[in-house]
Amino acid sequence: MKSRLLQRQLQELFGGEGDAGFRRWLETAEQQGQGELVQAIGKLVERVDAAYLAYTGLSNWNTVLSGDALADWNLRSGTIDAGRHWKEMLGYSQAEIEDGIVHWQRLVHPDDLRQLQSRMAAHVASRDRWFELECRLRARDGSWRWFLVRGAVAAREASGEPARMLVLQRDISQSKAGEADLIAAKEAAESANKARGAFLANMSHEIRTPMNGIIGMTELALDTELDAEQRHYLKTVKSSAESLLTIVNDILDFSKIEAGRMEVESVAFLVEDVILEAVRVLAVNAHRKGLELVVDVRPEVPLRMLGDPTRLRQVVINLVGNAIKFTERGEVVVSVGVDRGDGGADLLHVAVRDTGIGVPQDKQRAIFDAFSQADVSTTRRFGGTGLGLAICAKLVQLMGGRVWLESAEGRGSVFHFTVGLRVDPGTVPPAVVAALPYRGRRALVVEDCEVAGRCLLGMLERAGIQASLVADPVQAAAAMNKSRAMDFPFDYLLVDAAMAAPGGMAMVESWRHGGQRERIMVMLTTENQRHDLGRLRELGVAVHLVKPVGAGDLEVALGLAEVSGGGAREGVELDAFDVPDVPLASQVGGLRVLLVEDNPVNQELALRLLERRGHQVKVANNGAEAVDMFDQGSFDVILMDMQMPVMGGIEATEAIRSHEMRRSWVISHELKPIYIIAMTANVMESDRERCIAAGMNDYVAKPLRPEVLYAALARASGEEPGIASVIGPVVVRTHASGIDLKSALDNLGDADLLATMAGMLLGEWDGHLGNLAQALAARDPVAVRLHAHTLKSLVAMFHAEGARRRSLEIEQAVMAENLDWLACEAGFAALRDEMARIRPHLQAFVETRVMP
Repeated sequence: MKSRLLQRQLQELFGGEGDAGFRRWLETAEQQGQGELVQAIGKLVERVDAAYLAYTGLSNWNTVLSGDALADWNLRSGTIDAGRHWKEMLGYSQAEIEDGIVHWQRLVHPDDLRQLQSRMAAHVASRDRWFELECRLRARDGSWRWFLVRGAVAAREASGEPARMLVLQRDISQSKAGEADLIAAKEAAESANKARGAFLANMSHEIRTPMNGIIGMTELALDTELDAEQRHYLKTVKSSAESLLTIVNDILDFSKIEAGRMEVESVAFLVEDVILEAVRVLAVNAHRKGLELVVDVRPEVPLRMLGDPTRLRQVVINLVGNAIKFTERGEVVVSVGVDRGDGGADLLHVAVRDTGIGVPQDKQRAIFDAFSQADVSTTRRFGGTGLGLAICAKLVQLMGGRVWLESAEGRGSVFHFTVGLRVDPGTVPPAVVAALPYRGRRALVVEDCEVAGRCLLGMLERAGIQASLVADPVQAAAAMNKSRAMDFPFDYLLVDAAMAAPGGMAMVESWRHGGQRERIMVMLTTENQRHDLGRLRELGVAVHLVKPVGAGDLEVALGLAEVSGGGAREGVELDAFDVPDVPLASQVGGLRVLLVEDNPVNQELALRLLERRGHQVKVANNGAEAVDMFDQGSFDVILMDMQMPVMGGIEATEAIRSHEMRRSWVISHELKPIYIIAMTANVMESDRERCIAAGMNDYVAKPLRPEVLYAALARASGEEPGIASVIGPVVVRTHASGIDLKSALDNLGDADLLATMAGMLLGEWDGHLGNLAQALAARDPVAVRLHAHTLKSLVAMFHAEGARRRSLEIEQAVMAENLDWLACEAGFAALRDEMARIRPHLQAFVETRVMP
């Protein structure tokens, strides 16, 4: 007999003899002529074995014998008729516990017994295949042991009530202990994570504190009197410190990156500026090692894109920093282009190529893992944590791209990465080519690094200039002499100052003494910039370029070389003013002013006030026009309105300050930043702080009052001491007619000018109200705010306090967090009524000059 199920029953039926006793019983039955009975019992046992294995879900009997007990419960009598191995599993002898269901249940933990009884009742009622529950039973030694209890009704009475139940008990104490160990390990890991988080928080604070000190002290130094070179150095220090602080924050939050909680933003940014800013942070290190650092932004790259410039800058800094670290000679080239993604979207493709040691094939995959480097020797040459490339890979993935490597040991590396960026809708497509102001000009580039020279040739050719590259200074001198002899000299001469004589500075001296027929631009490295700038001033060279050279730098340098002829000047004039003659007395102290104002009434008022004092004025209708006019002209002061269409005052100021940085980057002598005065109807201190933070120098409130405006201009010209910005107090009085023209005249001091302003307002009356009504109907909060702000500043000029207040209420309502359009429409109805009340008085004043 091969049965396993009856082995424990045999122990009970035949005492200690077990199988031997059962075999003797079978032999006796067979000798007595009961062979058929024996065969039937064997087949029955085999069927019971198969049914039991199927019922328990076990694959073999070894598991059954190791920790299972199958019992037959008689539900009518409340006894356990067969299967008493469960007592031994708990350490009891057969005589210690009676064979009753109640006695078994007394061993179940009280917290588990109620749930067990509920499961059994539900099984009986639902007639499911079985019930199952994990519960605790008390062992003889007093401990609680875990069992898996699985049962099923085996027989029912005619009424349907259960009569017998088979119950399997499986000892799962060991697996539960293992589960408890896992829970304890999990809790220990969580505790370790909390400890790590606390450590990182403390380290974050300790690292950020000195970094903030560096940034803060640098900002204070930038507020002192500095020349252009010193200001550039300090701004580079500040930019580097801010980039380092960003990287430190990301490294300290690496667990957040791994957990997928790092977020990327989507803002508009200038692609070339971000790439150049990132590379220039590391230019000093590259040039100190004698490396050539080149940035090549291809013409198909959009000017402005939407994405996360901070993360993009971080990836570029990391890859370029690695390239410089692992390169001893040659060059590091950053190329930027556009790829077409699988879904048809544009991908910004950046490649960082170096001529360094390269990465072995078997190490290329591992270097993108955290804390891994190709250099794994005990005494590593290059240092580093091995975390940078892992962070780059994660950030690039978050930005919808990928990173990969092409390299061969001893032959340099090329790190590629792509990021998914969208073109800013306001950007002019690369296919739209503007008129080339330098078409037909010729340039000679003297550069011994072929990669840098080719990149510079591409920039010049895109500007319409026919350029030639010469690596030998002797050949360059011969080419210049030949072109001069033919009376067809080169228009521009670009010389690398780092070349050995007779190139470099020696060639600049030869140019100085050889007729100076070309407009010269000298290319410097950051390492020797301070020394070379002094030498350039002595040689009379006004324009230089600092490597790596960007297309914007070259454009500014070309413009400055045009007006300076390549030689030194006291000032830089980009465009002459064409203004009417004014009396000689009024020209004393006259300033060249760029007035940036979109409203014709405010334009006329400011223009009259400025010309009255002999200032030369040009007018821009929005911030974008102001930036273009700044690039083309030379001004002493800019009067900048804050809220304008196309581009507001804050954005325009930031753009102008950025362009000034380019000018200071390419002009060999000091360049004084232009003085910018903000004009706005918002007179809160927070508005003043926004203006100063954007780079403005001063602040005046609307409506413009002559004495306040003239005081600001005096500060701009240095005639009035002090740098405090003035927010003129606006004194308003409620007038029965809703308008106080007498106070307006007192402020302006000119009745004819006030009447002109009033006539212009009346001419635009319906247009202003119509624009505001259309914006409200379209539910356009930006347009509503702009038109309400414009009306507020116009009516405030005439001391129409009621209309000004209604306009202000609409402006504030549309800026509220919980925007209520019904309230805005009600405010507009009140404004329209107030405007209708003051209109007759304004018309009467224009016609008769009578004060209401």
